[in-house]
Amino acid sequence: MKLETKALLSKVTLSLLSLVASLFFVGLIVLVSCAGLHINPFRETTTSFLFAVFGGLIGAAAVLVLLNVATNISLIADVKVAELRVSPSRPRLRIWYIGFAALVIGLVCLIYASTYLSKEKYLSVVRMQADEVLNENKSLLGEISASLASGRPEDYKRITEISSFLKHQRRGLPELTVIYSGKFADKQALFELNDRFPGNLEKNTYSPSYYACTQNLDCVYLKQFFSGEKVDALQKYTMRDDKFYIYIPCNGNESRFILLFHRSNPYGKIGSF
Repeated sequence: MKLETKALLSKVTLSLLSLVASLFFVGLIVLVSCAGLHINPFRETTTSFLFAVFGGLIGAAAVLVLLNVATNISLIADVKVAELRVSPSRPRLRIWYIGFAALVIGLVCLIYASTYLSKEKYLSVVRMQADEVLNENKSLLGEISASLASGRPEDYKRITEISSFLKHQRRGLPELTVIYSGKFADKQALFELNDRFPGNLEKNTYSPSYYACTQNLDCVYLKQFFSGEKVDALQKYTMRDDKFYIYIPCNGNESRFILLFHRSNPYGKIGSF
């Protein structure tokens, strides 16, 4: 390795170590502040990401023990460069920057590709398990259809029991919500039921919960289904957070409904990951 290359390498190493030290201390300040105030303003996935970064910085900080050695090497290299009246060539510096940028871009692409594949795999596994459970319990789906058609509080209570039963048939199944259509002031409305009954059987009351569809996610799909159109199962997920949706249409003899398997993982209000 040429003398000017060694000098350049020592300077680049020193700069990178200084950057790691700065990021480590910034992360330490944030961690101490959040721990001291007993707050966590980030989403759960953002928190996991930050802890992973902080752990990586701790590992990188171990390299900082070489900081004094790198500094001495850099000073010696500068003196030698001055004596020899040579300077590190710019093409070599450009190659280092290009290589570092390529490494960062490659890591980012690898992370996104891994995230995409893991989400696709999760959806396929959940869909397979859901299909197995529903095929094994077709009679219960017919009971849900009949219970929705009757509209009595005890029948809605039965739907919540069936929903709880279905989602606990496989360990990997997420939350299960039954979406059905009804009327409010002569206007079509969407309602939802999960494993918690929103009513009181002793008073013979039932307070339906509205289902709020999401634009560009399921509004058009649900409108098509409940207007009588034939639709297939819909699978959706988001890349920037941990949300999965599987809509399975069910056409019963008495009524039609949607079984929504979903998982949502927000923790706080701030954070993009």
